[in-house]
Amino acid sequence: MRRAILGAVLLILACGGAATLPAPSQATPARNAAAPTATIDVSDMMGAFPAATFFVVTDDGVKAIALLNHATKYTIPTTGAVQVAAGGNQIYIADESADGTRLRWIDQASGTVLATRTEPSRNLVPTGIGHGALAVEPTSSRLLALFADGDKRVVEAYEAYSLRPLGQRFESLCGDRLFAGGSRVAVACLASGEIVISDNGAKAFPVRTGLGALLAAAVSGDGTTLAGREDGTLARIPSTAVTPEKIEPFRPARLAPDGIAAYDPQSFAVALLTTDATLGISELRGSLRYVSFPAGDRIKEIPVGGLVAQGQFAFWSNGREARHIDLQQGFAETMAVLSGSRVLPGGVGQ
Repeated sequence: MRRAILGAVLLILACGGAATLPAPSQATPARNAAAPTATIDVSDMMGAFPAATFFVVTDDGVKAIALLNHATKYTIPTTGAVQVAAGGNQIYIADESADGTRLRWIDQASGTVLATRTEPSRNLVPTGIGHGALAVEPTSSRLLALFADGDKRVVEAYEAYSLRPLGQRFESLCGDRLFAGGSRVAVACLASGEIVISDNGAKAFPVRTGLGALLAAAVSGDGTTLAGREDGTLARIPSTAVTPEKIEPFRPARLAPDGIAAYDPQSFAVALLTTDATLGISELRGSLRYVSFPAGDRIKEIPVGGLVAQGQFAFWSNGREARHIDLQQGFAETMAVLSGSRVLPGGVGQ
């Protein structure tokens, strides 16, 4: 009997479900009523993978999809253009309201809205994707937002839990994407190929990447910055310096728009559009892991809205499905099939 019970538990564990022990043998009568059947929770897969949540922007709102069992935990209703930012245990969502821009702090576990603030008559910089105009500053846990102000860009800071405004972080004459990592806050100017950098709260200044127009950029957990142009040429700016290091293309391919994501300090996933027949990953090249997305005439797996990553997984949407790939082993899965005209990656939470 012990062997049978153990075998049943192991079988269910292997399938990734919730294991329920079989009832005790009826051969020996029990004196008292049986206690409720014990349920074994294997939702953490015995600690094999982190309990990450992929936040996806859809027509219905922002959906929180669990990495481990692919269940949709909750949906946050939204209106208009939507932005998501994740940092540590914090999740923030911005959308449009009749009065301007609405900022919300969300409880990751339940989806409960913990704080709300509306910025009247102000609009975030339009990114066309589900992220890039909000960021969480690691050193202070503050929410940062990139607003359009005429020809300028303004990075505003907000207290992490009340969303109380803390004033401008800095201004820039250009800016399409906002990032924060380590003690660095950066704004990428895609057309000019510049990264406006503020380290340790100092005055921001532009750094020319030397690549021309950019297609993607990201900042890792220690502040290392990586940017890339269409042919896959990259420029890396160390966390403690501002001189770009040029990285030649890994292979003949095209960089996916917004196809760079930081998954660990100094480590980046880079999405390449290739003629390969299948989705796959490269060997680790320094601190870079290249992900090959088939973009040929017959087979297409093109990320829509860029790439986001955390730990050993990268996440994306192909326009109809929420997907992820293991950056160490290379296996990929569909997490959810979603309907509507908008299915965009927003961010990854704990």
